[in-house]
Formats: sequence, C-alpha cells, structure tokens
Amino acid sequence: MENTLEHLLDALVKEIKDPKDFEKVQDQLLKRGIQSLLKAEMEAHLGYAPGSKPVGDNIRNGYSEKTLSTSQGEITIDIPRDRMGTFEPTVVPKHKTMIGQLDQTINLLYAKGMSNSDIVDFLNKTYGVSYSTSQISVITNRLLEDIKDWQSRPLDSKYAITWIDAIHYKIRHEGKVITKAAMLIIGIGLDGIQDLLGMYIVENESAAAWSQIMTDLRTRGMQDTLFMCSDNLPGLQKAVESSFPQCVHQICIVHQIRNTLKFVSYKDRKAIVSDVKGIYQADNQDMAKIAFTRFKEIWGGKYSSAVKSWAEIWDALTAFLEYPLEIRKLIYTTNMIESFNSSLRKYTGTKKVFPHDDAAIKSIYLALQQIRPKWNKARFNWGQIYNQLYIHFENRILA
Repeated sequence: MENTLEHLLDALVKEIKDPKDFEKVQDQLLKRGIQSLLKAEMEAHLGYAPGSKPVGDNIRNGYSEKTLSTSQGEITIDIPRDRMGTFEPTVVPKHKTMIGQLDQTINLLYAKGMSNSDIVDFLNKTYGVSYSTSQISVITNRLLEDIKDWQSRPLDSKYAITWIDAIHYKIRHEGKVITKAAMLIIGIGLDGIQDLLGMYIVENESAAAWSQIMTDLRTRGMQDTLFMCSDNLPGLQKAVESSFPQCVHQICIVHQIRNTLKFVSYKDRKAIVSDVKGIYQADNQDMAKIAFTRFKEIWGGKYSSAVKSWAEIWDALTAFLEYPLEIRKLIYTTNMIESFNSSLRKYTGTKKVFPHDDAAIKSIYLALQQIRPKWNKARFNWGQIYNQLYIHFENRILA
C-alpha cells in the first residue's frame, strides 16, 4: 500500500508545473478525499455497496451540494442522501461549513482578543475567505453549547483547597456599560490536580450571588472542601458556612495588608507593615494574638479603622497558623488564582467593552483553553502536602 501511494504521488507531482497547478491539485485532492469518505460512510450506514441489493427499506437518494470553507478557499462538494433522511456524516457534520483548521483559527483569534471585524479582515487577507462579522459571531456562538456543558460538568465530591477571585470587565447591559465581575473558582483535588471549577458572571458581589455559586458547586457534586481561600468579599463568609460548614475559610493576608494601608498615611506605612509582619509570621495563633495586641496598642489611637479591620475577621485571617508550613504556603494568600487571572488578562484584556455576558464568557473560556496546559497539572510536592492534610483531616478525607 505504501509503495502504491508513493508511485501515485510521484505521478501527481510530475504534473505540477507552477503554483496554480499545485493549488488546483490541493483542491481536487481535498474534494475527492472528502467525497470518498462520505461514500464510505453512506455504505456503512446503509449496509450495502453501490450496485448491490439493498438490505432494507432505506436506499440512496441522490446528492445535495454543500460549500465548505477551507484554509485554501472554498470548495463545493456533493453530500450523499438516503431516502429516510437518517444519514448524518461525521467527516462533514450537519451545519458545519468549515473544515481543516479554519474554525479553530477563528476561535483562537477570538481568544487572543481580536474583534469580529479584525478576524474578518485577517481571514480575507490570509486565506482569501470572505466572512461577515455576523458569521463570525455565529461561529463563535457555537462554543456556547460546549461552554454550557463545561459549566455543568460533574465535580469531585471533595477538594483539598479552593480559591475564589474576580476579574472585572466592562459589559453592556440594558443599554448601559457597567462593570461586572467574572467570579472564578480554582480547586485542587485530593489527587493534587488543580482545575478551574467554575466561572460565573455577576453584577454585584453580594451574599445572594455567593449563595447561588455555592449552591451550583454542590449541585454538581462538590460535598466538601478542606479550605476555601479568598479576599474579604462581602457575604462570602456566611455563604461558605451555609454550604460547606466544615470548611476552613482563609482570607488572603496580602489583600488584608493592602486594605489596611488604605487607612494609613504614607509616612507610617513602613512601620505599619513591619508590625503587621509580627502577626502573620507568628509561629502560632497565641503569638499572633500577642503581636496583634502590640499592634493595637501602638496604632489603635491613630488608625482605629485599620485595627478594627483585623479584629472583625481575625479567625479567618489567622486560620492558616493552625497548620504546618506545607499547608500555610498554599492557603495564606490567593496568589495561586491571581497568577491564573493574570494569564487570563493577557487574552481578555484587549476587549475594552463586551457587548453582553455571553461574549465575555466566550472570551474567558477560549483564553482558558490557551493557558490550560500551563496550570492544569499536579501541584509540586503534593505527596508531602497530602500527608499533612491527612494528619489534620483524616476523618473528612476518608468519609
């Protein structure tokens, strides 16, 4: 077979005299190859070869034309039909008008942040294929079914750690451009593999929004997470307590320091940061309380709001001090998800305003596919981390 193909290719190459001949050969090979595959699919579907006796009531019923867009341009092919209309080809599925890498190219360009008009211009100049901006929208909108399936996919019953953070985007809503939050949740399973668990567009970061998100996670099968790490988001603490009552909620120390410094004049910031280090770098919670008492005595009179911001969420700020270093490093900040969000922004940041929520979701989802290989993997040194988790949460891990 291999030798026969080589001879056929040699004979074909001899007939190619210039680039135009090469393009014609490409088109004809592609067209004949597709139609040959379609005929084979129809034969398998009906159960008998052309010219043979039918094995049932269903028989061939002519052809219908279909124009396909390829990276070389457009070609017209004949799609075989059957009398009962039950034939659904796989090489050229129904409603699909592109083959090769052109549809992937469009989605990739969209993921890179190009506008529909820019994509139209690129396809025309690069491939000689003409599309309208509305056609590009139709193509990328096909992703919404995939996204819907992805958003509703089942989750593991237990996660070691989950992080929550938001990226804010300008989105047109009811004739106005407003800022909405794309809430992203990343989790590490008990096997150490990290994954994006959910993506939600919310208008307001409120207790009601958090409750809906937590309910969705539970509906999809998530029963427990040992730790949930976030910024001090309004209403989140109660939503976590309601949906995952055993979960340890850790508020990001880095965010807390930033929030603290909002209350502080520039000349005192260095001293404040030094005193705050005594709290979050303490060996345990008792020593952290001593450091906080000192912090309060020194700065409570001048910066009562800053001191109060620590006191109000003390348990969630210092929860990590109950655990060994391997676990502390993972949970005391949201650096993990912030790094992920930073990668997302490289793709989605070029879109100044999204026309609607679906456009933002498509862009985020496509960007996710681009960066997935870099982060969808096992955490470094997971064996040692898991051993420490097992020591502290044996009953929940084995339950």
